[in-house]
Amino acid sequence: MVRKRDRRFPVNLPIVKEIRLSLWGYTRGVSKTRMAEAILIDRVSSADNWNEVKKDLQQEAAILKIPVEELVKQVLKADGYDESIDVEGVDWSCLMDNGEIDLPIVEDELGS
Repeated sequence: MVRKRDRRFPVNLPIVKEIRLSLWGYTRGVSKTRMAEAILIDRVSSADNWNEVKKDLQQEAAILKIPVEELVKQVLKADGYDESIDVEGVDWSCLMDNGEIDLPIVEDELGS
């Protein structure tokens, strides 16, 4: 029997992990989607994880013989971010220096 995916939860997890996520969310009084969001936010916000990502980006950029900022632009364009932000117009060195960046507001996101 093929298991139908929950359309509201598009992340592909092994069934046992998805069950654990559902139960963990239940114990916290939230949906599995909200629990997954909280876990992802925590992991992405971790300084240790970000330092590892920066190190990996620096190594990849060195292999490609391009600046890290150029690699960041390439990755973001490949992931479709250039549709919602001006990837070329942002100084990505700030992101690499301190993990934070101010992105300009795109008018389409505001419903204009």
